[in-house]
Amino acid sequence: MMFSKALFFFFLLFFYSNLLAKDGSAIALIYHRFENNLYPSTSISQKNFYKQLQYLKENNFNVLPITTLIDFFYNEKPLPKKSVFITVDDAYRSFYEYAFPILKKFNFPFSIFLSTDFVARNENSDFMSWEMLREIKKNGGHIFNHSHRHKSFVQYSSEEIIEDVMLADKIINENLGEIEKIISYPYGESNKSVEQLIQNLGYKIAFAQHSSPIHFKENKYNLPRFSINDEYGQMKRFKQIVNLEPLILNFFEILKNKKDHSSLEINFIPNLSSQNVNCFISDGVLNKVVVENFVKLKLTELNKNKRYRINCTAFENNKIYWFGKMVIKENSAFKFY
Repeated sequence: MMFSKALFFFFLLFFYSNLLAKDGSAIALIYHRFENNLYPSTSISQKNFYKQLQYLKENNFNVLPITTLIDFFYNEKPLPKKSVFITVDDAYRSFYEYAFPILKKFNFPFSIFLSTDFVARNENSDFMSWEMLREIKKNGGHIFNHSHRHKSFVQYSSEEIIEDVMLADKIINENLGEIEKIISYPYGESNKSVEQLIQNLGYKIAFAQHSSPIHFKENKYNLPRFSINDEYGQMKRFKQIVNLEPLILNFFEILKNKKDHSSLEINFIPNLSSQNVNCFISDGVLNKVVVENFVKLKLTELNKNKRYRINCTAFENNKIYWFGKMVIKENSAFKFY
């Protein structure tokens, strides 16, 4: 099968040293629900959450407020080693009931990303009330924008995105006071146009939901986070995640097949031995070959209107290095986040 020589997506990434990868990186964690067995892919038990925070405490991790990243990206202020950020999307009531007391006990900073249209209007709501959110803010919690209606921005027009974000910002400011310009995208989905709009609205950083360590050459308007839940959230995996180092790519290109819209080819050069790199895809079929220092991935059986998570890892010097991207197939077009 012949792939087009023309690049439909191409970028050079990051010529920096292993030292920067060690001293200038962090892990962002994302949680949603707590103690909700109906949604195992987005929920975690109170018991497991406690164990995770206990591990961070006992092993001297630096749990930081995500506002730290503004200084990191804009003022080149280094992050301490073993930096971790705790984020929670959607502001479910179960956070207030089961997770908030534990975070207060450990005195860890954390961030809530809030979709303002979902704020509780009665005591039977699955979401937190403004009263709860004010209590959280008084006790070390940071509240940020997660849109108003919680619909994917890639399905909105520019005008709709601006209206939605500004409305959420206004509602939060009226109820909680002025907040930092930090946002997380609904469903973690964005594109270059969305990211430019968010930047134009004065936002400093924005979060997605693909999994990868944060490093200082990362796209600050598409920052990765690792999803933590009971389905894939046992302590062995959690320990691996918070100890990951970024797999730095010195070259990265994506080629599409003009005749076969269900396949894709990705080529990259890692800063570690190419022979040590292993790659995985959440669905579809992935075949990997190494040619000299290039890692070449061929992805097939990609269906339209579906998300695919691509992760590559390497093990060297008793450490695991990680790189991740999310691909969305929209009809015959591929979009990367």
